[in-house]
Amino acid sequence: MKFTVSKENFFHVLQKVSNVTPVRSTLPILSCILFTVKDNLLKMRSTDLEITMTASCDIQMEEEGAIAVPSKIIKEITGELPNTLLHFYIEDEQVIITTDVGGEYKIMGHPAMEFPTEPIVDDSKIITLQAEKFKRIVEKTGFAVSRDEMKVALNGVLFQFKENELRAVSTDGHRLVKYTLKEFQGAEDIKDIIVPPKFLNLCVNSIKDVDFVTLRIGHNHIMLELQDTTIYSRIIEERFPDYESVIPAENDKKVLVGIDELLSVVKRVGIFASKNTRQISLNFSNNSALIKAEDIETASTAKEKIDLEYKGEDFIIGYNSDYLREMIRHIDGEKVDIHLKNALMAGLFFPTEQQADEEILFLLMPIRLM
Repeated sequence: MKFTVSKENFFHVLQKVSNVTPVRSTLPILSCILFTVKDNLLKMRSTDLEITMTASCDIQMEEEGAIAVPSKIIKEITGELPNTLLHFYIEDEQVIITTDVGGEYKIMGHPAMEFPTEPIVDDSKIITLQAEKFKRIVEKTGFAVSRDEMKVALNGVLFQFKENELRAVSTDGHRLVKYTLKEFQGAEDIKDIIVPPKFLNLCVNSIKDVDFVTLRIGHNHIMLELQDTTIYSRIIEERFPDYESVIPAENDKKVLVGIDELLSVVKRVGIFASKNTRQISLNFSNNSALIKAEDIETASTAKEKIDLEYKGEDFIIGYNSDYLREMIRHIDGEKVDIHLKNALMAGLFFPTEQQADEEILFLLMPIRLM
């Protein structure tokens, strides 16, 4: 294998694919990036066995070939080099890089045959989305995905393909987001799939200059294919819980409050919440709420009153301040419409202004007040 490439083009592709390379792995080969040179093209591929990314750039090829190169050292050295031409060649599984300014660097590679094979997305179904809508789906649902590795089914975003609509749902058991894209056509025969957030975020970072996103959905994998980049992911093959059964239908207490005002108060009062429970209380009365927090260990307390629109009996409810703050941040518009029942029932949060072709529902479970 022998080729020449500009540092700028090489490093751009290297940075992209290295985002998939695991920081730690029991398989040393996964810390490498596979370089394949053919037809004046350098193709790089990385994988953590769940996600695979390939990307390519133009080169001046003298001899084709393939080798796996340790990701960390190749990224560090090329990142420090000036913008110049890089000359690569292989000698006894050693990658030798020379520059026009007199540098020479040698990195021990690994045989290409040791690197995992590229996934095959068989019998795939195709869906197409506007790039901006795809980004919104990822933005609105990604934060509520569970990080608990024991809750495998909750470690991704559920995509449901209904008649004339696409639903995306995420939950960690404490909060839930249901995003519905209306007037979505042509995917009614695709089964429900659970997609890892790492794949979704990689896709969002790769579609900055495109208007539409085309996804291929196979039996075990989902794939995004762009002009010079392909991203694969295993589908999480677990059964997503019946999320509709936890969405209450009779929350009759209605609260209307400014998003910025509520977020500011929750941030300030949340500083004084217990480090263990993160609990704050919201005591609703006629057109106002008293938001309080207390940390017994440090003997510190906070309370702040906020004006809002509410008429009904006084009641109090507790929330994890971190969950409440993060959820409010993802609600668009100036005000949020909150539907509550009592201190034990999940609260529903809606943007007061929904886009014409979508509907977003946020749900947050309360915590028992101590």
